[in-house]
Amino acid sequence: MRLVTRLFASIGLLVAAAVVGSIIAADVLLRRYLEQEIASDLAREARLIAAFAPADSARWPDFAMQAGARLGRRVTLIDPEGHVRGDTEFDRGSLGQLQNHRSRPEVMAVLDSGRAVGVNERLSASTNEPQMYIAIKDGPPGLAVVRVSTTLAVVDTQVHAVQRALAIAGLLMLLAAWFVAWFLAAALARPLVRIADAARDIAAGRPAEFPDVSGPELAHQVDALRAMHHELERRFEDLRREREESRTLLDALSDGVLAADKRGVVISTNGAARRLLGYRDDEALPPLGELFHDRAHRALMREVLNGAVVEEGELDLGDRTVLVSARPLEDGGTLLVMSDVTDVRRLETVRRDFVANVSHELKTPLTAIAGYAETLAAESTDSQLGGFAQTIVDNSRRMQRLVDDLLDLSRIESGGWQPEPRKIGVDAAAREAWRPFAERAESRTIDFETKADSASVNSDPEALRQIFTNLFDNALRHTPPGGRIRVLAQRAGNALLIRVTDTGSGIPPDHLPRIFERFYRVDPGRSRQEGGTGLGLAIVKHLVEAHGGRVEAESEIGRGTTVLLYFPT
Repeated sequence: MRLVTRLFASIGLLVAAAVVGSIIAADVLLRRYLEQEIASDLAREARLIAAFAPADSARWPDFAMQAGARLGRRVTLIDPEGHVRGDTEFDRGSLGQLQNHRSRPEVMAVLDSGRAVGVNERLSASTNEPQMYIAIKDGPPGLAVVRVSTTLAVVDTQVHAVQRALAIAGLLMLLAAWFVAWFLAAALARPLVRIADAARDIAAGRPAEFPDVSGPELAHQVDALRAMHHELERRFEDLRREREESRTLLDALSDGVLAADKRGVVISTNGAARRLLGYRDDEALPPLGELFHDRAHRALMREVLNGAVVEEGELDLGDRTVLVSARPLEDGGTLLVMSDVTDVRRLETVRRDFVANVSHELKTPLTAIAGYAETLAAESTDSQLGGFAQTIVDNSRRMQRLVDDLLDLSRIESGGWQPEPRKIGVDAAAREAWRPFAERAESRTIDFETKADSASVNSDPEALRQIFTNLFDNALRHTPPGGRIRVLAQRAGNALLIRVTDTGSGIPPDHLPRIFERFYRVDPGRSRQEGGTGLGLAIVKHLVEAHGGRVEAESEIGRGTTVLLYFPT
């Protein structure tokens, strides 16, 4: 019935629109045509009356009566002053009582405007019917205007008759449309319903039966639906295979992966995540906000749920240390990746302890070697023997510097050293750290300047001195004679930014991200020749981070390097 109703409504609206349009067209076009025909007839009749009008004005009343009676029109004869000299509807005695017709629109049109024919439509004062008046300027002398008029009621009658015929035809067409809709629905409904049932079966994942239809249009639809069904089955199979592959890959990962929706409900995990969190494979995980009981861990999860990007947040899960990275998903959810770094941290501790112990054990023999070598170099009378002894002295001092740097780095990394910050003037600290390098810089005509007169930083004095010392040592090694080293301090948001800039050879862009790693050298041969240990910038990085700050570097080949130290205020 819905299909019948829709078809009937559609066809009915079209038929109704056509009928209404025809009725309106009949009222406008047919009426205009009929009125034009009547106006043409009246003008022709007025010219005939003007041609046969008698020259004697005394005969005009009788002539108007006779002409009007024969034509079935109202004939009016008017003189140049507008007086009616003859009228079909008035006898000779009543003519003098008629109003002056000089102001009638059709009369004014031919007398004043100079038109050949004057036309006007208005209600007749005597019959109260619409009348058409046609006036021409013609006739014998003394007769100025011949006017012929007739009622327009016949036009209304004819137009209404046509409109009634159109309305009856429209009603018949509506009845025919209902029968057409009924038969079309009977012919289309059954295969369409079966096609709809097949589409619902496809959507529900059930086996679908496709109907046999005779019409080519519906046959094309069934073929398209069958092709879509086969394509969907193929794609679903591909998706199921890819899902199984993804699940296998996730379960094979040693890192835990956990996905949650925008409400924090866990929707997917792998086996490693469940093992790290202590949940069985068949056990449901609570939402992210309730996954941990430690206050710091819950605060981290709140940040994650608020869409924050977390890089290597650290969690302590019993005797395990886990790094958590979080990324927001497009639908508002969150993806967490948990890496168990317990063994890595343990190895780091072993390495750090080993380096510290070895470095500590090397200090005593190195001190003895350096002492005896200095004695031999000072007291030897043989120049060759003295040169050998001086080489031993230089290399032992280099090894002592390396051991000292290793001990400092191990102490900082292990937490054995904690900064004791206080307010320090940046300018004074920089000049004090530069003092041991002044003679070396002067011999190479390298200028040193500071622009930090009023700046102060909240730092450990010894740590700040060591930071400047390592940076100045690096800058001097890579700055050619005639260069410059400059220290600049300025506010940068909630931090004090200290820039240490040199005009040295610069660092290639591919090396720049790694210069703060321990033992990393941009030019190993030159660093070894000039006595660099490869630990200076690593110590700078750890000392700045121990104050809650960060360190960055900018460089341009041939124009120098700038190390940026951010200390929180």
